[in-house]
Amino acid sequence: MSTMNNGRPDIRSMEAFAAVVRYGSMTAAAQRLSVSQPAVTRMVRDLEARVGFALFERNGPKISPTEKGIQFFEESQRVMANLSQLTERAHAIRDERLAAIDIVATPTMSSGLVGPVLSRIVDVLPDFVHVETTTSERVLHALRQRTADLGFSAYPSEHDRLKCLARFESLVVAVVRKGSRYDVDEPIPLSVFARERMATICNGYGIRDAINRAFREESIKPSSEIATNSSLSAAMAARAGLGIALCDPVTALGVPVEGVSIRPLSAKISYAWGLFANDENPLKDRLNLVVEACVSESEKIVQSVEELGAVDKGGSKNRDEV
Repeated sequence: MSTMNNGRPDIRSMEAFAAVVRYGSMTAAAQRLSVSQPAVTRMVRDLEARVGFALFERNGPKISPTEKGIQFFEESQRVMANLSQLTERAHAIRDERLAAIDIVATPTMSSGLVGPVLSRIVDVLPDFVHVETTTSERVLHALRQRTADLGFSAYPSEHDRLKCLARFESLVVAVVRKGSRYDVDEPIPLSVFARERMATICNGYGIRDAINRAFREESIKPSSEIATNSSLSAAMAARAGLGIALCDPVTALGVPVEGVSIRPLSAKISYAWGLFANDENPLKDRLNLVVEACVSESEKIVQSVEELGAVDKGGSKNRDEV
């Protein structure tokens, strides 16, 4: 296959490609699109020729997306979503109103913060609000590329070309099964993990780096662990009695989970998060309302951790002018 980009993909080919990914075969995609199977095959091959790489691995009648095909599928869904909004956006331009707002957020922020923030500004929201849950790297990338308007993320070490609207900081907490031996008022020392299983975020995430440093400083090696890419999954593991979860405060306090208790740690492991935007945000005069809502909800989380006894009174908040 040629590696040259031979032109812009057409919408129909992208629809055929997406249908094959979703339904698992050319035949099933054809049935969903009400076209012939050879037509779907032609459109997919034409799309592959245009993008310059194989979208599927073919093994007789079996077909599965390549790694690049999966990446292209994710990107294509963003493009198709924007196209589906195009008519409404045109009408909004005509009527001089805000048609939509696109938000990107990490799983932590999407679960524990975005909903409460939006509920505080519901009266000024446009008719269409798109929230995409993705990695922190993609949150920042989407804002830089101006494919999103607002971003909620753990605070990155670098956020050039972005405007930080608000920054917050609190501490990592422990999530324990309700009624367990560790469901007590005293802070939980890291030494318990020398005998208890730890459930927390995988290596490669900023919060895990901070957790690892804390263990190294106390010369403690966890006896066993459950590693996940979601703090909520770690909390659910704790609820199932599989160990003690170490979670960011946004997940622990922002997503109520039945059957667990949130406890402070004796070690102070910092976790920071923020609200970001690009320089040409469509909300403009409404940005202050968004920031105020984010401040209110985030301060509730900071205060809740303080009340656990995990930090000194007077939590940390650093708000930029908007």
